[in-house]
Amino acid sequence: MNTSGLMRSASTAAAFSADIEMVARCRRGDATAWRLLYDRYVPVVYRFLSAFRVPSEEREDACQEVFVSIYRSLGRFRGEALLSTWIYRIAARHIGRNAQRRRVRGLLSVLLMREPPPPPTPHQAERSERLQILDELVSRLSPKKRLVLVLFEIEGVPIEEIAKIAGCPTNTAWSRLHYARAELMVMAKKTVR
Repeated sequence: MNTSGLMRSASTAAAFSADIEMVARCRRGDATAWRLLYDRYVPVVYRFLSAFRVPSEEREDACQEVFVSIYRSLGRFRGEALLSTWIYRIAARHIGRNAQRRRVRGLLSVLLMREPPPPPTPHQAERSERLQILDELVSRLSPKKRLVLVLFEIEGVPIEEIAKIAGCPTNTAWSRLHYARAELMVMAKKTVR
């Protein structure tokens, strides 16, 4: 009998319970609980921002802004989903708002006859060439497909939670993942040639 699924659900239930208790402590003003929440989820948010190509010089600030939003919204966390799911949704909204702001700034700079700032170049020491190619390919996916692919393949989030984060049915999340993988493979084959 395969018990790995049972063990995973038991550990998920324990993590869910611990997160609910941590949020309750944060709401009561427990600074230690807030520090624990921050320390546990800051690497997750930072990786998520990186996967969505938030420029490296903006990532620290973006991560802090996400945690400010989390802190301000703790009273609205209902516990209907995992805390990580809720945090991913906040981070995804933040990424969307910042991308929209960048587009508007770019449009305004063109309209005002100013040159847009050059795109930031990643430090060569920061990433290997293969990771840069993969990063570029993933960035070509639509935001909906990229969200599902990054959460599933890189972050290891279960598809049910991804569906909640993306605000879509589970079957739609699976479909987006399938098409994201297929598009990525086609792009990779073209790049390798």
